[in-house]
Amino acid sequence: MGTGDEMQNQKFAVVDLETTGNNKNKDSIIQLSIVVVQNLKIIDQYTTFLSDETELTPFIRELTNIDSSMLEDAPKFRDIASRVAGLLDGCIFTAHNVEFDFGFLQSAFKSCGIDYQPNHLLDTVELSKIFLPRLERFQLNEIAQALGLELSNAHRADEDARATAELLIHLLQKMMTLDAETLKHLYHLSKPLKYNLSDVIFSIVAESRTGDAEGLERHGDFYIRRKKGERRKMEAATVGELYDRYIAHSGRRYRTEQLRLANEIFEALEQKENLALEAYTGVGKTIAFLIAVISFHSLYGQKVLISTSKKILQHQILIEDLAALEAAIGMPIPAVALKGRENYLNLDAFKLLLSLEDNNTEIIQLKMKLLVWLLETDTGDLSEIHLRGPERAYYRTASIQAGEGAGHFFFNRALTEAGHATFTLTNHYFLIDCIDHLPDIDTVIVDEAHQLKRSLEERMKTTFSYQAMKFFIGQIGTPSQERLLANYISHNDATSVYLLEDILKHLNQNIDKMFTAIEARNTSDLLHHIETGIRHTSTFLGAVRGTRNYQVIYNHMHHYQKMLNTLGAAIRQDRYVLEGNRNLQKIKVHVQQEDMASLRERAGHIKATIMLSGTLEVNGGFSHLDYWYGDRPFKSLIVQNENLFGGTKIFIPEDIPAYDINDDDFIAAIVEYIAVYLSETGQKLMVLFSNFELLDKVHEFTADVPTFEDFVILRQTRMSSSEKLLSQFNHLDRCVLLGTSSFNEGINMQASGTKCLMLTKLPFPVPKKSDFRNFYKNDLPEAVFQFRQIAGRVQRRPEDRGLLLLFDKRILDRKYRNAFLKYFPSENVIQGDGESFKGLLRDL
Repeated sequence: MGTGDEMQNQKFAVVDLETTGNNKNKDSIIQLSIVVVQNLKIIDQYTTFLSDETELTPFIRELTNIDSSMLEDAPKFRDIASRVAGLLDGCIFTAHNVEFDFGFLQSAFKSCGIDYQPNHLLDTVELSKIFLPRLERFQLNEIAQALGLELSNAHRADEDARATAELLIHLLQKMMTLDAETLKHLYHLSKPLKYNLSDVIFSIVAESRTGDAEGLERHGDFYIRRKKGERRKMEAATVGELYDRYIAHSGRRYRTEQLRLANEIFEALEQKENLALEAYTGVGKTIAFLIAVISFHSLYGQKVLISTSKKILQHQILIEDLAALEAAIGMPIPAVALKGRENYLNLDAFKLLLSLEDNNTEIIQLKMKLLVWLLETDTGDLSEIHLRGPERAYYRTASIQAGEGAGHFFFNRALTEAGHATFTLTNHYFLIDCIDHLPDIDTVIVDEAHQLKRSLEERMKTTFSYQAMKFFIGQIGTPSQERLLANYISHNDATSVYLLEDILKHLNQNIDKMFTAIEARNTSDLLHHIETGIRHTSTFLGAVRGTRNYQVIYNHMHHYQKMLNTLGAAIRQDRYVLEGNRNLQKIKVHVQQEDMASLRERAGHIKATIMLSGTLEVNGGFSHLDYWYGDRPFKSLIVQNENLFGGTKIFIPEDIPAYDINDDDFIAAIVEYIAVYLSETGQKLMVLFSNFELLDKVHEFTADVPTFEDFVILRQTRMSSSEKLLSQFNHLDRCVLLGTSSFNEGINMQASGTKCLMLTKLPFPVPKKSDFRNFYKNDLPEAVFQFRQIAGRVQRRPEDRGLLLLFDKRILDRKYRNAFLKYFPSENVIQGDGESFKGLLRDL
C-alpha cells in the first residue's frame, strides 16, 4: 500500500485454506476460499474444493467435516491457479495466521510455474493481539465467539474466510475510533513488524479517519481512559426485604435454604462471629451472601471483603449476580475488585518500555497492545490482558527497572474505589495483600473456601529457575545490544565498560555453577556460589552508583541481588523444595517466604471470617480449617442435599490389576476400558491421570487398538496448553482427551447426552509429611475437594447425567470411603467387570 493509496479504495483479499497437513512442501490444499473486502464491506467471495489429494486422515475429516466424496469431482489446483492469481492481484493478502496460508498458496503457485509475490501481507492474528487486548486466545472460533461474529462451522475454508473478513472489518473500524496521537504512536512502533500494519495505520491517519480524545486524560506521551463514577447512599433494607425483591424481579424459585443461608451469614456479620458453612451446589450461595453483605452495609454502613477462587467466579459476582440484585433493588450497588499492587499496570514501567528502542516483535506488540488497552480499561488490572511468557517477563523487568517503590496510579485508584464500595472483591491468592491495604475492613467472606489454603501456600512461594535467572541477567545485555548496558554506556564514558562486562560474564557463569550445585544437591557449594554472586552484584552497583542515568540499570541489578539474598536465606534455613529432573535447565527451586502463622498475624485485625463452600466438611468435621482460624472459635453449619450427585454413577472395575504404572497388564486394562466405552457409545471421553508417565504409556498402547483409529486422540504433554486442548475437546465429537490434574476443576466439558470421565487414581497430593495426622488434616481434605470437583465436571446441573469410571479400588475399602462418597447414593456406586460396564453403558 503506497502512501498515496486511500484505504477506502484498497482491496483486501482474505484467504483461508484447509489442507491435509502442515507441510507446504508435501501436503495439499483441499479447500480454498477468498473473500474480497473493500471500503469496510465484503464485495465478493470465491470458494472451491480441490482434488490434488483425496485420501484424508480421521483427524482432518473430524476437524473439517470434509470427506473424500466432496473432493472427487473437484478441480486440481493447477486448473484454477490463474483465476486465483487474478483474484489476488492488487489486493492486500490477508489471513488469520498469514504465514501458513500465504506459504501454502505460494508453494502451490510455484508448482504451477506462477511466481506470486503480493506487495503487502496482513495478519489478523497480529492485529487481534494489538487491537483486541483483552482477548486471551486468538484462535478464529474463539475470537468470533467473543465478538459475536457468525462462524457455525469452524475449520471450513468458506466460513473461516468470511469470519476472518468480518474480523478484519471490525479491526479496521476499531482502529478508526482511536485518537490521532495514539495512532501515530502505533504507526511508529509498527514499522519493524514483519507484516504491513504500519501502511494501514498510515492510511487511516493520512485520511483523517480517526476518533477524538474525548473521555481520555493525558499521561506523558499517551492517553488513558478517564474514570467516571457516581455515588448514592443505599436505603436501609433487611435480608428478607432484599430477598423478596430479588425473587419478585428475577422470577427465580423461592428457596427456603437460600434465605436461611443469607440470614446465617448476616447474623455472623452482625455478631462478628467466625463461621464455617458447607452448602450444597445449586442452593444459590452467591446470591445469599451478596444479599447478606448488601443488607449489612445498608443497615450499618460497614464494608466487607469477599474472596473467591477463580476469575470466572469473580466475573459472575461482579457482572451477572450484582446486576440482577441492582435491577431488583433499583439502584447501583458500588463494588470493586482489588488485588496486590503488582497486578496493576505501573505507568512508570510503561513509560520506560515506550522509551526503549527495541526491534523485538513481542516487545513491539506489547507496547502497542498496552497503548490500545489504556484507552479502554477503568482498572489497569493486568489480568484483563493476559500477559504470557515473554510479554510478562518484559513488563516485569521494566517494572523492576522503573523502581519498585514507585507510586501506582491504578492501584491507588482501586484503593480509592474500595473506600466507597459496598463490598470489595478479591481472589484467594491476593486475600492477605488486600487485608494489608484495607485496615477499616474487619470482616471477610471466603467463597469456595476449600481452595483458600492452596492459594495462600502458592502466594507464599517464590520460584527460582535457571532460565528465569539467565533471562534476567541477559536483559542487561552487551554494549552491542540495544539493552540496559548500551543505554547506560551512551550516557557515560567507557572507562568502566570492561569492568561491567567482566562482572556480567562472571554472573552468567555463576548461575551455571549455582544450578550445577543444585543438580548435585550440594548445599555448601550452592551457598558459596550465591555469596560469590552477591559480591559481584555489590561491585557492579558500586561502579554505577552516582553516575549519569544510572538508576534503571542500578534498579535492575539491585533486584537481582535481592533475589540472591532471598535464595541464600531459604537454603540456609531449609525453607525450599526442589522440583524437576537432573537437567539443570529444568530444575526449579521453590522458596517459602512466609508460613501460615505469619499470615494469621497479618490478618490479626480481622474479627470474623465466614468460610463458604459446597465441599468444606471432611470426615465429619472442620478441624482442617485451623490453619486459618488458629485458636479462635468458629461455628459450623451444613446445609446438605443428599442427592447432590444423584445423576452421577461411579463405576469401579473389579477385574483390573492393582495400580502399577510399570505393569503392562494394568495399562492394557485401562486401554481396554477406554476402547469399550468408545465402541459402545461412539461418544467423546476425558481420561485424567495423576502423572505424565502413565499417560504416555496409555497413549502408546492405544496405537495397537483398532478402535482408536476412528477417534482423535488429544494428548496433554508438559509443553501443551490445557486451555487449547479443552477447546479442541469441546469442538470435536469423536475424540479422547488424555490429561492430568490441570483438568480436575474449573473446566466446562461440553458433550451431548451423558458425560463420562475416567480417573486412574484418587487425587491424593504428593505427601508432604509421612504421619497419619497430616494425612487426615491436609492430604485427605485436599483429595476429597478435588474428587468432588472432578465429579462436578460430569454433573453441572441437577438434570445432568454423568458417569465417573474410577480405576482405584481404595475408595471402597478404606476408612475414608464415606468422605469421598458422602453425596453419592449407594446404588450409584457400582463395582463390576467389563461385561457389567458394557451393560451400564447400554442403559445410559
